[in-house]
Amino acid sequence: MQESKKIISLKQNHLFGLAYTKGKCFSCRTAAVYILKNRRASAKTMLGITVSKKRGKAVERNRAKRIIREAFRRLYPQVKDGYIIVVVARQSCMDSTSAVVYSQLKEILVGASLLCEDTVTDNA
Repeated sequence: MQESKKIISLKQNHLFGLAYTKGKCFSCRTAAVYILKNRRASAKTMLGITVSKKRGKAVERNRAKRIIREAFRRLYPQVKDGYIIVVVARQSCMDSTSAVVYSQLKEILVGASLLCEDTVTDNA
């Protein structure tokens, strides 16, 4: 069994802004994903999740973040190092399951060629 890597959270506001302005945007029904190459040497891939207050109260927003985090956790061992990834939840994410978000995030990351080629097999 493959050893699971710990997801590194993106916490700095300026890195979120950098991903929004200079990153490449990919979108699906449940989320918009901004991807930016991290310029620092030997940088790990960092994940930032945002949910607007328009999407609901704190309980619903936290649930959406948990769903996205769980879906990304399953993909994280396959993701290449050295990227900043910001996931912005859309309204349909509020009613979706982790499996649906997982499949859509996987499509986006494959399209962005962010998954390692030898591990693109479906492990769901």
